[in-house]
Amino acid sequence: MNKETLRIWTARLLIGFVVFTIGFSVGRKSAPLPEPGTFATEAATTEVGHVRVYAAHMTFRCPECTQIELLTRELLQQEFQDELADGTILFQTVDYMRDRAFARRYNISSSTVVVVPLRGEKQDDFQRLDEVWTKIHNRDDFFAYVRSAIQTSLDTL
Repeated sequence: MNKETLRIWTARLLIGFVVFTIGFSVGRKSAPLPEPGTFATEAATTEVGHVRVYAAHMTFRCPECTQIELLTRELLQQEFQDELADGTILFQTVDYMRDRAFARRYNISSSTVVVVPLRGEKQDDFQRLDEVWTKIHNRDDFFAYVRSAIQTSLDTL
């Protein structure tokens, strides 16, 4: 490869990198951000038990990651209002890249939903719902999948 060809390919790679970086930045800023925090407070949890629903995400949220959280919030607000209000269900978003202990505890390597039934603060089991990625484009499938996991956890209390 001569110097001229090398120069042309280097310029193309640099231009491609700049275009990719700008697109990445624009996509990041244009994705709707969900409301942070939880629906219920820690004080609302009952001694009998409660279910924690975590929307685990990366520090940088792609549109799909954001959609996973938004659909989970929508399901909880539509179908589990009473449980949210009385503290039987707690919802929380977690940046698993910043909270390494959380990522290790639930073996998380990508954005997901984790459903954890607790008695007091004692955790016996959890469900990591990795298939949310394949269901985000079909709201009914997503709702059925996440609803089933939440209901199963509620039934164990």
